[in-house]
Amino acid sequence: MVIQFSEIEDAFMFVSMGQPYENMAYLSKKSEKIYYHSEYGDTPEELPDDIDDPVYIEIPHARELDPGKNLALEFSYKFIEHKAEYVESIFRKKGAYSRFKNLLEQLGKLEKWYVYEELAQRAALLKWCKDNEISCNNEREINISTGKVEPLQLLPNNERQRFLKNTDVINWKNPIIIECSKIITASCHSESEYIKKTFEYVRDTIKHSWDFHLNPVTCRASDVLEYKTGYCYAKSHLLAALLRAQQIPAGFCYQRLSLENSGPPYCLHGLNAVYLANYGWYRVDARGNKEGVNARFTPPEECLAFSTIDNLEIDLPEIWSDPLPQVVEVLKGCKTVDEVHENLPDIQLIQTVKR
Repeated sequence: MVIQFSEIEDAFMFVSMGQPYENMAYLSKKSEKIYYHSEYGDTPEELPDDIDDPVYIEIPHARELDPGKNLALEFSYKFIEHKAEYVESIFRKKGAYSRFKNLLEQLGKLEKWYVYEELAQRAALLKWCKDNEISCNNEREINISTGKVEPLQLLPNNERQRFLKNTDVINWKNPIIIECSKIITASCHSESEYIKKTFEYVRDTIKHSWDFHLNPVTCRASDVLEYKTGYCYAKSHLLAALLRAQQIPAGFCYQRLSLENSGPPYCLHGLNAVYLANYGWYRVDARGNKEGVNARFTPPEECLAFSTIDNLEIDLPEIWSDPLPQVVEVLKGCKTVDEVHENLPDIQLIQTVKR
């Protein structure tokens, strides 16, 4: 049996997105097809009636492949040898991993540990495939010359935490955000598929307030989800919350655009950046498609709702972990969508000529 390693890895990620036995995936040794099941909702297809037959191999959860403290000790003797004995003493007590990571952060080795851990886990998955007589064929994922699985790009931990935080506006720990996230997750086989479906859900299901002239004015992510409407800024708040609910780093980006596509007045347009393991930061625009607007999720190529045209329009290069204060101020201060439209946030450009 020969199968792409990326297919196995997608199934592994699906299983590991929840607690053990919440999500399950099975590989048929006969058809080489992978079947998915989630306890949280409907999956795209029903499991075969004979799923208990030995012809089906259950994809493991990440916890099953966790090498435990041995990997931490191996890492310590390789990269922080002067602290290795201390690490051994740490693992004789409860809460070892938390103290171990705190130590690595103090020593500036935490990111190296995450890469090391990721590589070890993916190599363990490859070994699991071999143990189950599953031959993998995917040169993009496997370095044939070394026999090792290449690690994904990892966002530095301090940056990652900034783009995962729960706030008053990006309140991803709210129960309705969590529930919506679980419903979308139930039909996804990988993190990438979850990102795409979540983007499309916010783009297509949440109505743009001005396009449809819908009140109330929303700002907080949970309110956007409850009332199913929001300006582009508010929709970006909900998308970020739904992504962060699955521990996917998400931030905020802005464009300065002409409101009528013909010079003044100008205003900010809000969109998102999501961190993709295979590409890095990638911008998506969930404002909602209409005639002349066709934003899509097509990494690594960006497909946004708008592009800049004149010299006073600009793509702001920053990725913010929080929405801009002037955006939140307008959304929270205005009572109707018409009032927002009359007070759309803008910024003053220091340099107005593109080079």
